[in-house]
Amino acid sequence: MTAAVGPGASGAPAPVPDFSLTVSPPRLVVAPEEIDEPQSFQVANGGRSPVDVVVDRVGFAMDESGKVLFERDAPRSAADWLKVRPASFRLAPGAERGVTVLIDPPPEPEHGEHQVALLFVAPAGAGGGNIKLNRAIGTPIYITVPGPIDTSVRIGDLRTSGAFSAGGPVDFTATVDNLGTVHRDFLGPRALKVEVNGYEVPFPDFTLLRGDSRDVAVRWADPPFMCLCHATVSVSGTGGTSWRSATFVILPLRLFGALIVVALALYVIAWLPRRRRVRALGADRAPNGPADRDRDDLDRAGSGV
Repeated sequence: MTAAVGPGASGAPAPVPDFSLTVSPPRLVVAPEEIDEPQSFQVANGGRSPVDVVVDRVGFAMDESGKVLFERDAPRSAADWLKVRPASFRLAPGAERGVTVLIDPPPEPEHGEHQVALLFVAPAGAGGGNIKLNRAIGTPIYITVPGPIDTSVRIGDLRTSGAFSAGGPVDFTATVDNLGTVHRDFLGPRALKVEVNGYEVPFPDFTLLRGDSRDVAVRWADPPFMCLCHATVSVSGTGGTSWRSATFVILPLRLFGALIVVALALYVIAWLPRRRRVRALGADRAPNGPADRDRDDLDRAGSGV
């Protein structure tokens, strides 16, 4: 929970807020060989008022959108494994304090990864109001116990916004299932990507907990003008590479329709004068009346026909 301090509209520094608490690192991944080592967090008070901090431990899960849900009975919770020192303290304005975490798993924990969140809670102070609000920062900790590790991920499906596109952006949605025993990060250079006709379209960053499934979506904002497109999403893990593909066509029918209309208009423009000339020639050659027919008869008689 932070409040940024920067220049205001007038160029002067923005005022320091009453409350501003930061925790670093924002998350922690503990490998099997690091379980016996103390882990550290740094808590800083950037506000103008002193802050009382209580450190709590709670399991967590993620919903379908990737939002973290703090749950006491979350699956594979390691909340009972942690010892926190100090568990409560007061921070003066501008002060920092280190917090040490010791990990003590049970004798025979389930293989794979367990997760817990540290909640750095600033309890609501005494006041005359009826509503009191605790402020808290949650920092997830992923702990992998010694033993076999499985990083398998399955791409369950790949969908596009349609088998045919008349042009413009194309939407992709992929279903990703974590079949392994540890979480998988698809962040930055390791983001999940759609590969389509030589282009790479990365999905937004996300983390997938073990056992979770997620639908992730991305919009290809600048596809080619026309193409028979073949899109593929793939991801590798302990169980090999999982992939799915989809084929769709981009064909700008509106433009083709406009071109056909223009072509017809040009044809009509060129055809009308020609038709008028043909009619004029026919009118010049046609007999005008009886006198013209008699003259034609005399011409044929004089020629011996």
